[in-house]
Amino acid sequence: MKKVLIISGHPDLKKSNANKTILEEIEKLLPDAEIRKLDELYPDYQIDIKAEQAALEKADIIIFQYPVHWYSVPALLKVYIDKVMEHSWAYGSKGNALKGKFFIASMTVGGPEKEYQHEGIVTYTMDEFMAFIKRYTVTCKMEFKKLFCTYSANYIKGVYPEEKYTQVVTDCKKHAAELAEFVKTL
Repeated sequence: MKKVLIISGHPDLKKSNANKTILEEIEKLLPDAEIRKLDELYPDYQIDIKAEQAALEKADIIIFQYPVHWYSVPALLKVYIDKVMEHSWAYGSKGNALKGKFFIASMTVGGPEKEYQHEGIVTYTMDEFMAFIKRYTVTCKMEFKKLFCTYSANYIKGVYPEEKYTQVVTDCKKHAAELAEFVKTL
């Protein structure tokens, strides 16, 4: 099986329900995958560029797992991208470190899927919002494989009923299972 690297871009997994559940399930379903939890590794946002580049170089499949924040990646993941994906390493005429690697975007969104339609309140699809991620993979000469998204993944204790928590966990376990099955096909 190919070497799988998962970059968890959640800014605080201790406060997560959805992303934490997905990662816990992935650990069971893909036990050989390396999971780098940026919030634990770099709570001060001071990314060890060389360590992260070394991890990426060893991988065949790279997965970014994160919650969508303001229709984009969280700040911690953005800092990671900005710092680690250096010119002449990840892109540019000499930047071939990621060339040919498979890339998967795996995310959670607080709102329901119906809002992320042209007729919905957001007026754009998640695929349209994530065009920059697809462009990023092309720039780094990676092969974008798929976008996985779980909608309505927001649960706040005391605000939502407990049934909502159960639904989020169920949906996120399904997300992880589908992601793991897809990875196994690559």
